[in-house]
Amino acid sequence: MANQRDIKNRISSIKNTRKITSTMEMVSTAKMKKMQQRLEMSMPANLKINEIISNLMGTGVAALEHPLFREVADPSRILILTITGNRGLCGSFNSNVIDNSVNFRDKLVDEGKDVLNYVIGKKGINYFKFINVPVYKSIPNPEDKMNSDSAAKLSDELRELFLTGEVHEVYISYTKVVSSTSQQPEIIRLLPISPDSYSGKDPVKETEITEYIYEPSVGRVFFYLLPLYLRIKIFSCFLESAFSEQFARRVAMKNATDASDDMIRGLTISYNRARQAKITNEIAEIVGGAAALG
Repeated sequence: MANQRDIKNRISSIKNTRKITSTMEMVSTAKMKKMQQRLEMSMPANLKINEIISNLMGTGVAALEHPLFREVADPSRILILTITGNRGLCGSFNSNVIDNSVNFRDKLVDEGKDVLNYVIGKKGINYFKFINVPVYKSIPNPEDKMNSDSAAKLSDELRELFLTGEVHEVYISYTKVVSSTSQQPEIIRLLPISPDSYSGKDPVKETEITEYIYEPSVGRVFFYLLPLYLRIKIFSCFLESAFSEQFARRVAMKNATDASDDMIRGLTISYNRARQAKITNEIAEIVGGAAALG
């Protein structure tokens, strides 16, 4: 059994760790709320661009052969954009996204596809290096510095790769926000654009029938909005990933803080028992010594 000094030192060490995890929990909570606000602010634009494109498609503009809708009969070059975090201590957040991307990549490779890995986030970059998987391009995650301009640059880069024929399909692997308390890794196809990808009409307005007047023409408006749609889509994926990361880190740090409390409580009981045993032994020695002198 450990002595009093060892138990006391261990209690002190756990209390110091608890201060760190408790502080990280509060910081993650603040960042999570900030990302949640940004996500909520971006939601109307996301819904509206989907609604407008759906209305445009309803006018028959689908007959126009826009290059972003171009389907390759047998796509052989696939790009996977994987969005991970730069830091750990967030439970299985990073590992879930990475596993999802790697499994999807392995499936494509088994089908004879040439896969390009575009990795964002230090955790994803380090993992792909560890398993010796070639990476087409890698950059750290901009995290809360991600803005519409950054999303526009990334969107233009991916769009150029697709339009030049260097890649035939582009997928995004990220963590989707299902609800405020539930997130899950998901892979969506960004390019070529498919009609199913913008079926996100506002359910409140689905019953409304609105007729629009398009200037200068339906086709030109449609061509202008598609690149904007890609930028908003990428921006939303980054915001959802950032929110999910902070949510996972907050939960992990809260669990660590609660575990520290339980350990301190148990060690305190052990310390009191050791202290009581020591006092009992000292009393027994005094009584025994007195009896021997008598």
